[in-house]
Amino acid sequence: MDLSRKGVADRLLARRGIGYDVPAEGYDELYGEEQLEKYSAIVSELEKEVAGISVVADVGCGTGLLGEYLRTMGFGGIYVGIDLASERLESAKRRADSSWMLIQADAEHLPLRSRSIDLVACVTVIHLLDVERAVREIVRVSRGYLAVTLLWKRLDLRDRLLQSIRRSAGEASMREILRSDLRDLIIVLSCDGGVTSNPSSTK
Repeated sequence: MDLSRKGVADRLLARRGIGYDVPAEGYDELYGEEQLEKYSAIVSELEKEVAGISVVADVGCGTGLLGEYLRTMGFGGIYVGIDLASERLESAKRRADSSWMLIQADAEHLPLRSRSIDLVACVTVIHLLDVERAVREIVRVSRGYLAVTLLWKRLDLRDRLLQSIRRSAGEASMREILRSDLRDLIIVLSCDGGVTSNPSSTK
């Protein structure tokens, strides 16, 4: 049995039935524009809070597109990219700078301290995970905000996702974004208290 980090990661991916329809080098070309639209929607929703964000964790970072997007937007803080797939992380390394930390790890067992991250993003990944375990982890490490997106074609998981968020985040302020030009439902949370609410908006 291969007990290397890559071997363990590959077995976890296989156990969860996670495969990739395109190699890492083709991912940006096929899905990059679509992902950038989601990032833009998240940043717009957090516009007033962005100035206070200095550490971002991208759970399921893939090739590091979110990190590059944040850099083009003038983000000068620390970007932590986390993914199980070694080939995705190798692609991310090619666009990384000194402010990036790239970690091969499982989203359901994040190697991060509790309340250590200002913004935790999990974009187009949650449907591949055990929803409750993953939500529990991303809530645990956040000291500020969460952004989770769910593919429209997996909206059957919406209720389970919202229930998991409420169980883990308690009285967090929650906003749902449902736009016709995006292929994901976007959920943004503030984990610093406030009255729980979950209005749905269509733009």
